[in-house]
Amino acid sequence: MSTRGPGTAAFRRPSQDQMRRFRPIEFIKEVIAELRKAVWPTREETIRLTWVVIVIGALVGSILGLYDFTLSRTLTQYVILP
Repeated sequence: MSTRGPGTAAFRRPSQDQMRRFRPIEFIKEVIAELRKAVWPTREETIRLTWVVIVIGALVGSILGLYDFTLSRTLTQYVILP
């Protein structure tokens, strides 16, 4: 059983020795090396998934807009201005 608390590595502050050893150029080199290892999506995958996000966003926006319109009309007609 793993519990995360102030003593775990995710929450522990770096020591003074670790802070003195921090090298920004080395950090950037390591970041670039890790990004080169990443598996990037193809252009076709990116385009397809962008369309999926746009369509789902439009559907959710439409449903929420319809819900908001219906609720505001109902409240205005029956509760606020009876």
